Amino acid sequence: MITVHHLNNSRSQRVLWFLEELGVEYQIKHYQRDSKTMLAPPELTAVHPLGKSPVITDGDLTIAESGAIIEYLVERYGKGKFIPAAGTPERLRYTYWLHYAEGSMMPLLVMKLIFGVIPKRSPALIRPIANGIVSNVEKNFLGPNLRTHLITLRVNSAKALGLLAKN
Repeated sequence: MITVHHLNNSRSQRVLWFLEELGVEYQIKHYQRDSKTMLAPPELTAVHPLGKSPVITDGDLTIAESGAIIEYLVERYGKGKFIPAAGTPERLRYTYWLHYAEGSMMPLLVMKLIFGVIPKRSPALIRPIANGIVSNVEKNFLGPNLRTHLITLRVNSAKALGLLAKN
């Protein structure tokens, strides 16, 4: 049986959602982050040395990284229905979007999350400086980049739904 090692505030919801889509039996082992460091407990580090989540175990296999986990689950349990045929344009799009989510979009979202926490966790004396730095990064880097990604997602979604001409 698959065990999903679920750390609170992690990307493992993506894996749980896909396991539900597959109809595969699984169990969840919950872990809580340290409230001060936000790091995983030693119990999760014992499963995978980075102490990150998601991590799944399936028999003797331990697999980390949500993209790798999804690819494994598609191959092992998908029965061909969740992946386009190899060598097709659809497969290339599938591969692109699978990796885009983690490689291009997620770093920006994580930065947004972290920069949103910095002022709150800064000592009161330097909080105005932290707010200024965060505001500048959001205004000049995160905001414009996130807007570009959201526009790209909207246009590609519209094309996929046939609402725009495919180019």
